[in-house]
Amino acid sequence: MFLTHRVEEITRQSDDTRRVIGEFILRERTHLSDYTIADIAQETFVSKASVTRFAKSLGYEGWRGFIRDFMAEVRYEANYGAAIDPNFPFHANDSDEKVVNAVADVAYDAMADTLRLLNRGALALAVRYLQQADRVWVFALSPNTYLGSLFCRKMLTVGKTATVVNSAERGLVARSLGPSDCAIIISYSGNNPDYEPMVHIPALIERRVPLIGITGEGDNYIRRNIRCTFTISSRENLYSKIATFGMEMSIQLILNALFSCYFARDYQNNLDRKIDFGRELEQSRAAAPGASFER
Repeated sequence: MFLTHRVEEITRQSDDTRRVIGEFILRERTHLSDYTIADIAQETFVSKASVTRFAKSLGYEGWRGFIRDFMAEVRYEANYGAAIDPNFPFHANDSDEKVVNAVADVAYDAMADTLRLLNRGALALAVRYLQQADRVWVFALSPNTYLGSLFCRKMLTVGKTATVVNSAERGLVARSLGPSDCAIIISYSGNNPDYEPMVHIPALIERRVPLIGITGEGDNYIRRNIRCTFTISSRENLYSKIATFGMEMSIQLILNALFSCYFARDYQNNLDRKIDFGRELEQSRAAAPGASFER
């Protein structure tokens, strides 16, 4: 999880002086190093000790260590970030053509970034988990549940039972699984162990459930606790953005890679099974108008 994302998360979840300090940091991020602790305290109407405590809440001994890493991240983004802002790729008076091209550019950048970050060793391990599992379970929050549902649907077409866990049943399901299952945990921030879906990771680990994590870049709770982890393109802010254009494309690419590599391990049998399955459902659809199945 990028440091800027962690600041944004604290800002969103706090209702005290940390929120005011966090808002200032995000607003002045490009030239934050120009401000002293005293300057920030004066601008935000808090004490200098509060500014120091903010840095300590992120794991730093003081403000100096925080500002060093924060500005390094800002400089990295400026030098290597995407040509188009993934948070606000289009603006109020843009033409329809410009809007569509901007969204397409965000999707392209996110997919290219995802491929760059893809760990081939993790991919091989994840596919082995899927092969060995009797059932696959996806733990995620909306809108990631929709992407998980598409993945589960693909797995079902080749005979692998896969389910997105209902929000009301996550705790119960997590405590009913075992080594013959496989759980996929999807979270862009992946950081707070008290929040969904990370809160279920200890129960899944205790029951020796093979885990696949899909999360953003940088250090976070998922990455520290799940061996097999994939990285979402993380150029988007957590909250301040038009939509999750890039994140959606990145997660979908990772899930499609998992399905496709699983499919390829037993290509002919999976292909035969899918064709037979599609033929049977096509006949069912003809017999019962209104049913649908995309082959």
